[in-house]
Amino acid sequence: MAIAVGGLLHVAVVTPDLDRMAAFYTGLFGAEVVKDLSLTTPVFGEGVGVPGATARTVHLRLPGASTVVELTQYAAHHPAADPRAPANAPGLRHLALRVDDIGAAAGELRARGHEVVGGPVEVDRPAAARGTWFLYFRDPDGNLVELIEPPSRTPAAGGPDDARTRPAGAGSPTEAESEGNRT
Repeated sequence: MAIAVGGLLHVAVVTPDLDRMAAFYTGLFGAEVVKDLSLTTPVFGEGVGVPGATARTVHLRLPGASTVVELTQYAAHHPAADPRAPANAPGLRHLALRVDDIGAAAGELRARGHEVVGGPVEVDRPAAARGTWFLYFRDPDGNLVELIEPPSRTPAAGGPDDARTRPAGAGSPTEAESEGNRT
């Protein structure tokens, strides 16, 4: 029997500097702080499987989103995590956010000095995804974040391809783009 799920409530990001990460997400994306909690009871440590653990957590709601981004700073961090692991490393690998203008987003990221690691590129396969643009960049802790601009319109099934132009700041086509590669 399947477990009945009512939706995705939050995505958790553990950080060594909660204030820096909260400032990043509120400043760049206009996220709203909806909770700021100190987690200091023994029940917390038992619940996360790290007896004695204490932490501070901030819940952020991105504009237009129902899922919350939960940023957590533990009093003592486990040193094994590698947030700069590449996109093809095992585990949870990136947070994806929808944007209306990928070119403007790319320009804003670069203007603020953020590391854009790939894109923007346009998806050309499968046909249902044509016209979707995406890029990957890193947040201040090195975690991958994907920005996605959905297609402005979908071509009719079996019909001619729609006319598209490259968003400002998207750069020139790449070999990966022409092959339709997407991670």
